Amino acid sequence: MNLIRKNSCDGKYTSLDVRFTKKCDNDCSFCIEKAGLDSLGKTNVNKLIKSTIDSEIKDVLILGGEPFLYVDDLLKYVNGIRKYVDDIYITTALPNTFIKNKETINKIINLIDGLNISIQSTDWEENNKILVASSNHNRLNILKDLNKLYSDKIRTSINLVKNGIDTKRKLIKTLKDLEKYGCKYIKINELQSDPSYISFEKIMNKKYLSPYAFGCNKHIKIKNINSKLLLKRSCFLVEDKNNASIADVIKIVFKKYIYDKYFPSKNIFKVLYENGELKNKWMKNE
Repeated sequence: MNLIRKNSCDGKYTSLDVRFTKKCDNDCSFCIEKAGLDSLGKTNVNKLIKSTIDSEIKDVLILGGEPFLYVDDLLKYVNGIRKYVDDIYITTALPNTFIKNKETINKIINLIDGLNISIQSTDWEENNKILVASSNHNRLNILKDLNKLYSDKIRTSINLVKNGIDTKRKLIKTLKDLEKYGCKYIKINELQSDPSYISFEKIMNKKYLSPYAFGCNKHIKIKNINSKLLLKRSCFLVEDKNNASIADVIKIVFKKYIYDKYFPSKNIFKVLYENGELKNKWMKNE
């Protein structure tokens, strides 16, 4: 029955998503947090540690906003939960704290299992422009320096987005550039529910099976690219431009009336907000 467990939206996985802070040094037009819950106040590290341990969830993903804006608090949190969990991952767009707090940053990275780095362009000025960054520092140089020390822990994520990486030529160039910066693992994301959505299949002239029925995460290979590539596609549930296939409809009916009834998930997903409040899902403003 594992065949049905294709997507994270199926709820067949265990994860604690930690919104460490709502604050961010960027203002990306496609950020999913724009529709998210307002800030719940100052980050309360002690409550975050307690809630994480009490949840008994062993896989932790730390998000923002931008968690590395508060490196001392972040180090305290990671230290506080390290012996109670199995895996810790952090997502970042490389704020200037990576320049100003190198010693603390290194301590954090040595404690975690993986660092997800978001890059929108391999031209550092264009990258900042797409991010609508408040700090105009060279994030690509930081990426290069980090890969020299921690390349096995780093996965670089790029988004397909209009007026950004939106053609085959731009994508191939970006991937080749990232290899020069030492990136071993690269994730290519299609946006979700966004007017800037770009289809990987269309720009690459590829055809894959439906992402909902057959899995939205797909390991792919592109000619002359040596980095390990993971493609995250958007299905009809999160992108209006995509239509449901016959296989999608079959899966929906099967899940509703058979699978979810007789094979309930034993896994847990929860969201932990910056004030230490634990929720069963990501919340939006009413």
